[in-house]
Amino acid sequence: MFPIGEQPRILKDLAGINEDVQELAISGKTKNIELLGELKIRNLWIFTVNQTQFDKIMEYVNPEILYIDEMRVENLSKLQKMSNLRRLYLGWNPKNTDLWDLSYNNNLSYLLIQGFSKLEDLSPIKDGKKLEGLFLGGAIMKTLNAKTLDPIGDLVELNELTLMNIKVKDRSLEPLMNLKRLKKLNVSNQFPMEEYAKLSVVLQNTECEFFKPYVRMESTEGKDIMMIGRKRPFLNSKTDAEKIRKYEQEFKTVQEEFRDGMK
Repeated sequence: MFPIGEQPRILKDLAGINEDVQELAISGKTKNIELLGELKIRNLWIFTVNQTQFDKIMEYVNPEILYIDEMRVENLSKLQKMSNLRRLYLGWNPKNTDLWDLSYNNNLSYLLIQGFSKLEDLSPIKDGKKLEGLFLGGAIMKTLNAKTLDPIGDLVELNELTLMNIKVKDRSLEPLMNLKRLKKLNVSNQFPMEEYAKLSVVLQNTECEFFKPYVRMESTEGKDIMMIGRKRPFLNSKTDAEKIRKYEQEFKTVQEEFRDGMK
C-alpha cells in the first residue's frame, strides 16, 4: 500500500530551505519549486499534481526514493530521467493509460502502482529488469483492470510480488511460473482454483497463502473456511466437512495431474 502518513510536513514554500535537507514533501502548489535544483534530495514526496506541475518538478530532481500521490498526470515520460531511482511509489492517477519506458530506470528495484483506474496494458513493466519488488493494486473502490500478467513474467529478479484488487482479463497466473526467485506472493482470491494449484507446483519455494485448498478465517455468519479459487464458497469447518474434503481433493488432483505433465 502507498505509505500515506509517513511523509514529512508538506512545505508550501521552498524559500529559505536548508540546503542540507535530504527528505522533502511538497505539493503541486509549493512555491519557489525551482530551488529543488539547488538541493540534493534523496527522498521526495509529491502530493496533488497535474501534468504541468509534475513536468516542472521532474526537471529539478533525481531522487533515490520518490513518492507521488493524488496525480492527474497522463504522460509519465519525465520519469525516464530519474536515473538514480531505486524505489518508486505511485498512488492514484486516473489519467495515465500506458506508464512509461522503464528501461531508462536502471537502478529501480521496487515499484508500487496503485489506483491507476485507466491502466490496462502492463507491457512497459517488462523492462524493469532490476525490479526485486512489485506492488500492483486498484484503489479502495476501483479495481485495476489488466489484460494479462504476461509482462510480469519477464521480471526474473522479483522476490516479492503483490497483486491486490486487480482484475486480469485472461484470468491466468501462468506468467508467474517464470519467477523462480520469488519468495513471497500476495494475491487476492479471484483467479480460478486451477491457477493457484498449478502455480504452487512450480513455485515450491514461494510463500503464498493460497497455495493450498483452503484457508481458515475468522468466523463470519458461521463461515470460517474460504475455499481457494474464483467463485468457490465460504464454508463451515464442522457442518461442511464433507464439502471441504471434496474441494480439497479437487485441488490436490489438479496439482498431481499438472506435476505428472511436467515429467
